[in-house]
Amino acid sequence: MADNEEAFWALVESFIEQANQAADSVSPTQVGGALLCAASRFNAYALAASSLDRASFKEDSEQSLHDYTAQFKQLLAEDLADYGEHYKVLIGNTDPADDA
Repeated sequence: MADNEEAFWALVESFIEQANQAADSVSPTQVGGALLCAASRFNAYALAASSLDRASFKEDSEQSLHDYTAQFKQLLAEDLADYGEHYKVLIGNTDPADDA
């Protein structure tokens, strides 16, 4: 695994760990909402900071919005499928009648 990829997954795991800790004191849906808000704000900053100027930022914003939402939709679909497939292992509290 490349160093960049290792660093990426280490960051992902650290964010998930922090989210799991936060979910001990507030609801997981509130934590998820906060993560979405933080990701949105940071990605807007990242695009602005990497743009040559305000005009290029505005020009790139619509395509970036499309790209980010498409990527999120794909990642969420994959994670929902994973939890659907491995629900018992990942969550544990399942009603045997619901295992169909």
